[in-house]
Amino acid sequence: MTRSGRAAVILFVGVVTARLVLSGGFGWFVQQHMRYPLAAAAVALLVFGAYELIGASRGTADDDHDPHDQGHDHVDGHHHDHDHGWAGPRVGWLLALPLLVLVTVAPTGLGAEAAARVDAYVPTETDNRFGPLPDSDGPLEMKVLDFLDRAAWDPEESLNGRTIRLEGLVVNDPEITDGFKLTRFMVSCCAADGIPLQVTVRGDGPALENDTWVIADVVWTPPEVPYAEQEGPFAVEADLLRVEVVPGGAPQDPYESPY
Repeated sequence: MTRSGRAAVILFVGVVTARLVLSGGFGWFVQQHMRYPLAAAAVALLVFGAYELIGASRGTADDDHDPHDQGHDHVDGHHHDHDHGWAGPRVGWLLALPLLVLVTVAPTGLGAEAAARVDAYVPTETDNRFGPLPDSDGPLEMKVLDFLDRAAWDPEESLNGRTIRLEGLVVNDPEITDGFKLTRFMVSCCAADGIPLQVTVRGDGPALENDTWVIADVVWTPPEVPYAEQEGPFAVEADLLRVEVVPGGAPQDPYESPY
């Protein structure tokens, strides 16, 4: 690949990275705390790409030719053409193909299909002590992960009778005829390690399609059989009081972090 070609690819990568950071689209792939490292990487790529482009335009060494692509006449009188084929100089352009996909296709994150392929998170008993919930005049907003952990293992049953507001996407299950699984993915680093967090929400409500982002007000009551005494993986359930579709289709940060 020529120096001007390298400059073009580097600049393209930098522009796409900067676009994902500015638009917030990077949040479909990695945690929000990666915003600043990605922004720094975008600046570095743009600066280095501009440097390469200026060097190529000035005709500095190693610009737009590769001496290995030229033929050589040796002392024995035979002409040898050191042609390494198209793959050597041109394969670098293939690096731009994944970026073209990001530019032309709107990014989407993990959803109902991913939730069907991965086992849902099951809260495990820990020694963590749950503090009292804060007072609130209306529904108390809570992360789905905190709701699951507290519902399963808080000995004080602090969720009992409280109206909790959860945000997640709809995952329909044919075995659940009176509700859906409110789902949010827990991501430690990137979407590749995502684990679905699910609360089975039951109650009267509108029919919602898979992957519809909703805000649901729910009430949890202790199960008749404590989770610790249930055999196998258990599902945390809650009664639905109210549900509304998230304006804009999705929150700015679609994932939750375990940290």
